[in-house]
Amino acid sequence: MYKSFFPEIFLSMSILFQLIYNIKIINNVKYNYPIIDKEVFYQTIFILVCAFLIYNNLRIESFFSNFIFINNESTKIIKMIVLIISFLTLHIIMQAFAVQSLNFFEFFIIFLLSLLALLLLTCSSDLISFYLLIEMQSLCFYILASFKRNSSFSSEAGLKYFISGAFISVIFLFGASLLYGCLGTLNFNSLLLLLSFPIESYEMHSLIVLSVLCITSTLLFKIACAPFHFWAPDVYEGSPLSSTIIFSIIPKVSLIFFFIKWLYAINIFFFEIKHILLICGILSAFVGTFFALSQKRLKKLIIYSSISQIGFVVAGLSINSISSNASVLFFLIIYIMTSILIWSHFSLFYDFQSRINTFSNKNTTSLFISSLTNFFKKNKIWAFSFIIIFFSIGGIPPLTGFFAKIVIIYEIIADNASSTYLNTFAATILMIISSISIFYYIRIIKTMFFEPKQNDKRDENFQTTFHDEFLDRIYTICAFLLALLLLIFYKPSLLLLFCQYIILIIENIK
Repeated sequence: MYKSFFPEIFLSMSILFQLIYNIKIINNVKYNYPIIDKEVFYQTIFILVCAFLIYNNLRIESFFSNFIFINNESTKIIKMIVLIISFLTLHIIMQAFAVQSLNFFEFFIIFLLSLLALLLLTCSSDLISFYLLIEMQSLCFYILASFKRNSSFSSEAGLKYFISGAFISVIFLFGASLLYGCLGTLNFNSLLLLLSFPIESYEMHSLIVLSVLCITSTLLFKIACAPFHFWAPDVYEGSPLSSTIIFSIIPKVSLIFFFIKWLYAINIFFFEIKHILLICGILSAFVGTFFALSQKRLKKLIIYSSISQIGFVVAGLSINSISSNASVLFFLIIYIMTSILIWSHFSLFYDFQSRINTFSNKNTTSLFISSLTNFFKKNKIWAFSFIIIFFSIGGIPPLTGFFAKIVIIYEIIADNASSTYLNTFAATILMIISSISIFYYIRIIKTMFFEPKQNDKRDENFQTTFHDEFLDRIYTICAFLLALLLLIFYKPSLLLLFCQYIILIIENIK
């Protein structure tokens, strides 16, 4: 039983050892109190690689303490995906971390603690364990949001995140207490069994629906889906760039995977919230798209774009079938690949700007869309990479983002459990919103290719590409993901079958 949790035990012990070891080094007079950010980064990479190898060689499936945690093939695969995403993202995080001169090695330890919580969340099968783990992850994120101590924006972001997180935790606990009072359990296996029988009491039925709504609202809040997205733009904008990258990429897979298990667990009560999820998905796509239209700063535009993309995920979850959930996982993997590419380009531009400004004693400024004016004439390969990235996330063929959106829309139309007219209308609205969202992606491309050069020289900061060993690794990651965005469109069946395999394992357990 405990052997199936050996990777998590290894990760927790590694974090403890890493903390004690590095504290001794930085407090050592002999080494003159060194800055060891790069050393801690390589330690973190080593820990992630070791954890991945342990998961890869793990052949034991088990449950822990009356099914509070369940380890099976699907949870193992999702954990390995989370580790791969963390490995790819960590290089970008380190670069953004160095540009902002944070110089606190504890950043990577807090990152690993949040990753440990997400890995355990993947195999969680109980609302009690979910609450403890999501609070552990949230506490780490509160610290990361306010990590830049000399910035009032970072402190404000951490405080906003903490207050909104505390508010949603109260709603979750209220819903969980109602559910426990009605059914006497919070375990998914027990909930699935109990809710398979009809509930004749109207009062109890109403209380269970209310509790399901409260818990589902918490999950929608955590993935920043409208109308529970109110915290995300300000928190992501005010946080250090390295923290924003973590918030927008790392937790998504674990949270969506838990969301799918939760929808399977509530069984017949899913139909009580089915249309609410569909409305939230459409609303999130609408809000993210129309707020992004007026943005001039790239960071804010990317944040609202992510809210819009989450709308497609939630709309797909509203179907709750094997094929729809597999499509959601497929869409999520493509979205995360694209997000890594976007944030890597964003952080690279900040790095280039910082290196150039060092020689002229200038401060690093915010990255605006207008900063990319005439970019094509100086960096043609980089400009073409932007075309692939933004056209993919906008849903333009022949790129994988188009196929990812098509499979979600197809599943909404093909759903037989709801009104055909309602599903067709919802799919049409999503297609229209997706078409409108292409405008602000094309606006960036237009600025890079066709915008005449402005009088100011802000764009000169982004026209030089630097080369060193660390940056070359990021370039390699970007090239690999760009190639995947092109190739998966022509051969999507392998990834789709892989996603269906994961969902079928959950279905068999159900």
